[in-house]
Amino acid sequence: MLRSTGIACGLVLATGCLVRAQVTTETTTTTTTAPAGATEVRRVSQILGSSVQLQGTNNFGKVEDIVLGENGSPSYLVVAANGRYVMMPWNAADVNYGRRVVTYDVAPQALQPLYFERNAWPNVANPQYTNQVTRIFPRRGVIRQRNVETVQPGGAVVNETEKVKVRPNGKVIVKERINRP
Repeated sequence: MLRSTGIACGLVLATGCLVRAQVTTETTTTTTTAPAGATEVRRVSQILGSSVQLQGTNNFGKVEDIVLGENGSPSYLVVAANGRYVMMPWNAADVNYGRRVVTYDVAPQALQPLYFERNAWPNVANPQYTNQVTRIFPRRGVIRQRNVETVQPGGAVVNETEKVKVRPNGKVIVKERINRP
């Protein structure tokens, strides 16, 4: 009996030492938001595969490729629609990166002269081609509004309206951002 009591006391003493030897660790997670005025990183992968919407159609096609200009900025989106391809100017697009949707303010019928086969790309340096594109997409260089939906760290969705100006080289300049509820 004395031996059992000694063993029991030894176990209690050993357990007490183990409990005191445990180390408590505390993990702190910090979520930061981008500072006011900072721009979000935009990636090509956010555009490739995006749905393309035109006037009167919500699912015209998908973005297959992006054509870059001499300065390295996007000039055209290559859109696959019903087995055919069309190059549409980047500067005429309204891009919603959050929803992965590209919208053009043009009727599908207007694009007929711009269709091409996969192995017969148009020459974008040809003045005849660029004049055709300008007639179909005349909004180059004007100030216009576009809706932007961004997802901030932590999953919060922010809806904004941007007033943008599109330069002839295709570069989009944000003139003003307005938060919307």
